[in-house]
Amino acid sequence: MQIPSVQTPPADPSAKRTDVSRYRTSEIDLDGLVARQASRDPDQFGPDPNLRQIAVGGLAPWQMRNVQAYVDTYLRLTIRVEVLAGLCNLSSGHFQRAFKASLGETPHKYVTRRRMEMACRMMAGTDEPLCRIALECGMTDQAHLTNSFRRLYGIAPNAWRKRKLLERSGHGVRETAVAPLN
Repeated sequence: MQIPSVQTPPADPSAKRTDVSRYRTSEIDLDGLVARQASRDPDQFGPDPNLRQIAVGGLAPWQMRNVQAYVDTYLRLTIRVEVLAGLCNLSSGHFQRAFKASLGETPHKYVTRRRMEMACRMMAGTDEPLCRIALECGMTDQAHLTNSFRRLYGIAPNAWRKRKLLERSGHGVRETAVAPLN
């Protein structure tokens, strides 16, 4: 048994457009909708100011806490971007873009900076040799520490350490007040 095909007469395209546009303008009051949105009190109903960062592509606060805690815990070891991205449930590419949007630096620079801060604390607080400090901070060797330290602070770590020791002992170069020449 064959089912007879029902053919509908072709609709007039211009009539269809007018029907749809007439429906849309009669059912949706766009001007009223815009006026209602503009009259809302942004402080009462607006988004949380802390969430604006998320809207522009940054990491959520819980993601930043996870990354910072992981980096602080495993600073002495190799830290891979893929692992940090996994903590945030993001792909590594998206994580790197979001991380830079949040902190203004790449994950690699962040980890390096944290390692240099740890090295500074160790150099100022202990008499350990720089090669041991480098290994404790997750660097491959003393040369790696020296290059990274110099790139970040503009001075060699040993010179920085000597300057800190002199400042602590009171024999460092002190800035003297210079009177204006007027």
